[in-house]
Amino acid sequence: MIKTMLKSAVVAGTVAVMAGCASQGASMSETDQAMRKAEAAQAAANQAQQTATQAPQTAREAKQASAANSQRIERMFEASQSK
Repeated sequence: MIKTMLKSAVVAGTVAVMAGCASQGASMSETDQAMRKAEAAQAAANQAQQTATQAPQTAREAKQASAANSQRIERMFEASQSK
């Protein structure tokens, strides 16, 4: 009877330990997924920051191109008026 109770206790303990390991494995999987999502979000944020950093330079270049076009148009207008 004591042997049966000991065997039952060992089996119950083994099942409990295995259930705990399975639960921990699922938790690690969720943690890994969360980590991958966080890394993807960080990569997207880094790309957005890079784009935002480049935006002022792009705006300056567009403004310079616009000013050059305005000057060309002004010269063409003056040339047509002088004829």
